[in-house]
Amino acid sequence: MYKKYILSFGGGVDSSALLAMHLDRDRASKHLGISREELDTKFPPFDTAVFSDPGSEWPETYENIEYAKKRCEEAEVRLEVVRHHANFYFHIDTGERMRTMDWRKLSEGEKANYEKRNVPYTIYEWLMDSGAFPLMPGSSHVCSMRFKGEVQQKWSEKEFGDHTVCEKHWMLGIEASEAGRSDRFTANRKKSDSKGKKILGHTYEYPLMELNMDREECLDMLDHLGWDYRGDGSPVQKSSCMWCPFSKEWEIDRLVEADGVGLQEALAIEERFYSQDKHAAWHEAGKPLNKGGKCNRGHHRQPYATGYCEHPECATHNKHGKATLVQIRYPNDGSQPHAKGTIRKTIKEHVTRYKRAKLLGLFKEGGQ
Repeated sequence: MYKKYILSFGGGVDSSALLAMHLDRDRASKHLGISREELDTKFPPFDTAVFSDPGSEWPETYENIEYAKKRCEEAEVRLEVVRHHANFYFHIDTGERMRTMDWRKLSEGEKANYEKRNVPYTIYEWLMDSGAFPLMPGSSHVCSMRFKGEVQQKWSEKEFGDHTVCEKHWMLGIEASEAGRSDRFTANRKKSDSKGKKILGHTYEYPLMELNMDREECLDMLDHLGWDYRGDGSPVQKSSCMWCPFSKEWEIDRLVEADGVGLQEALAIEERFYSQDKHAAWHEAGKPLNKGGKCNRGHHRQPYATGYCEHPECATHNKHGKATLVQIRYPNDGSQPHAKGTIRKTIKEHVTRYKRAKLLGLFKEGGQ
């Protein structure tokens, strides 16, 4: 049995600060005003950093990842980029990709024209294929574990062995002021395990919390250690999917202002979601539920697409309002008359809000 310390590298401010500190531990400890021994105790040295790429990070994050690769290569530190994979069937002649559930519906003769492959699968592709949002009202999000945590775990199991031979100690860039965020990772549960069985051989540690470092101190450390990913002194940007459901208003404004692939993806995800009212489909099918009391694939028990259902038995299901990609809430302006309390805006509505605010001179640059 041996231990392996691994940095979970996200490409943002916090994990970049950890990586920069690791690459120059003597200067980092001196800047913090602590001994090298204390730094190594609170932030154990590692030889591997892992970035799990969901496929929809900001361009600045990918620039920072490339810079980090160069810095790690110079210091002989391993930086791996890993991705979520999924099984698909590909037509031998045309290359057409088909999901397993659709392939199973083919005749035996038709099935022979396809071959199974395990290929990279982005979060955007997953949401478009499923017609879902990464976070549904009243539920918890699964995207960070599916496209980051679990991907890193599977890679490390394959690379270093399972819990019987290796203890993996993951170091995450969660700052001192974000203690609540650590709870999601400490739980460390595998989504496919119906019993919620804890994955063995993986523990999570939070060096920035141990060092009592907040975001400003991380930015200061990056500047002190000469972390300059663009060569012009630009500060490292917060990392996340461009249309993260937890985006703040200034981040949504950034998405709209950029008017790039991120906005195109966000609009497409919502259009795909609203193209099928899965709650109406559930009623049409006779409101079937599985043994666990939940809806089957393709159905919603709550009226997520519209926010309201007139059926008396659905009265308690109207409390969440219309589902949207991003979760920031606003006072009800009458656009959702049946919603209780505050409402969410669609990406299209955010585009309208942003353009109107800018036209009226209400928008402030760098609203972060």
